[in-house]
Amino acid sequence: MPETIDAGASGRARVNLNRFDLAMLKPFMPEATQASGVFTGNADVSWDTTKEGLPQGKVTLSGRNVKVTQVVNDAPLPVAFDTLNLSADLHNNRAELGWLIRLTNNGQLDGQVQVTDPQGRRNLGGNVNISNFSLAMINPIFARGEKAEGRLNARLRLGGNVKSPQLFGQMQLSGVDIDGNFMPFDMQPSQLAMNFNGTRSTLQGTVNTRQGQIALSGNADWTQIDNWRAQIAAKGSRVRITVPPMVRLDVSPDVVFTATPSLFNLDGKVDVPWARIVVNEVPESAVGVSSDEVMLDKNLKPIKQQSASIPINSNLTIHVGNNVRLEAFGLKARLTGDLKVAQDKQGLGLNGQINIPDGRFHAYGQDLIVRKGELLFSGPPDQPLLNIEAIRNPDATEDDVIAGVRVTGSADQPKAEIFSDPVMSQQEALSYLLRGQGLSSGQSDSAAMTSMLIGMGVAQSGQVVGKIGETFGVSNLALDTEGVGDSSQVVVSGYVLPGLQVKYGVGIFDSLATLTLRYRLMPKLYVEAVSGIDQALDLLYQFEF
Repeated sequence: MPETIDAGASGRARVNLNRFDLAMLKPFMPEATQASGVFTGNADVSWDTTKEGLPQGKVTLSGRNVKVTQVVNDAPLPVAFDTLNLSADLHNNRAELGWLIRLTNNGQLDGQVQVTDPQGRRNLGGNVNISNFSLAMINPIFARGEKAEGRLNARLRLGGNVKSPQLFGQMQLSGVDIDGNFMPFDMQPSQLAMNFNGTRSTLQGTVNTRQGQIALSGNADWTQIDNWRAQIAAKGSRVRITVPPMVRLDVSPDVVFTATPSLFNLDGKVDVPWARIVVNEVPESAVGVSSDEVMLDKNLKPIKQQSASIPINSNLTIHVGNNVRLEAFGLKARLTGDLKVAQDKQGLGLNGQINIPDGRFHAYGQDLIVRKGELLFSGPPDQPLLNIEAIRNPDATEDDVIAGVRVTGSADQPKAEIFSDPVMSQQEALSYLLRGQGLSSGQSDSAAMTSMLIGMGVAQSGQVVGKIGETFGVSNLALDTEGVGDSSQVVVSGYVLPGLQVKYGVGIFDSLATLTLRYRLMPKLYVEAVSGIDQALDLLYQFEF
């Protein structure tokens, strides 16, 4: 409420604010924002329009029991204040803004900013302090099991002027540990420090993970405020990246990101020495996204695709090491090679070659071995050139014949042809590829067809069998076929206990059963017992090449 007001070309006004309840502002605030508490303060302003210069005055506000709650990602984020003092002062051709904020069970923010000669040179001064600010304050918006930890401290001093601001001091972020499903790695307590010296700054930091470490360094320059520049470099060694449930890989990045008002640029190289990529089967009912897809808003109007306001260029080299394995759609393969990733205003492009030194492909009852595999990229990433040869497992093929499929051409228009060694007719080669036998085989056609059809049916039942196993507490339950001709078997296998695999096979034509128990003693070391027509006990060690 006002005390006295002297109005006119010159005058003075005093206003006192006594226990103003923030709840009164509710009609003017967004639905996602709630505020409670009271403010007390006063204002004293004087002016004289007959003289040059700005009005003179001072405003102070003090909050009590202030609490603000903001809904973020459908979760409330409360911020409570033990102390909330704000002040603004305009005297003797100098404007000053000050604050003192103490958060409940958290840190403190205080400082003041001065602008001298607001209508002229507008010189800056003051300081900004942050003490023991905890990142745990944002934990309420995280999902269960996710959290953020860390402390932010800063001691900064302002200088220069509005057109060329200067900053001096240091900002430190220590003990940073963010755990969440959105994080691609298991972060451990990490540090980051920034030093400011006028119109330049430097950055040093370390991101620690459970496996591997990333060193950060950078600098920035805003001497020309309209032509600022910032750069940050990241270098690491064998950092484990996990993207559940499909991707686990170790990366060794050595990249540099540069930003200016007109361009973002990413350069460097990334080594991938180890990776395990498992792609789940796509349901038969799944439909791919059409290139002609148009998204509509709630008014059924086409949504315009938003482009980045600042263009992004990239020039990355990716090296795929010798221990990268892919399992997808029946394919189990090792990958190697080098790719160059380039992005500009024309779009994303890939150049290089990915090789498949060895691999196996199991589909429709066939056991194929990848003898040769090359994917050549030269432009759009979805249009590689293929050069792949896959042969039927020689152990499941009669007469020492090699039969396979050769795939060449582009990915969108591949050309497949059947080949054999020794060379024979396409019909004969196809018979060896599908049945493991020639057309003139003594085995009855009905028996061969039965074996092939059972294999094809078993191959289509993988996901259903897996779900049945989960229902009864058996993990990785699988149904498969083994052998060739009259020795073909239907095999069911699964893990009844961690490390204990049970496999039971029944002959398709002879009904002979085989029971296999395999127990993992330690990583890559197994003991296996087999009971059938014969009994055996083996000690197995698994090698990866």
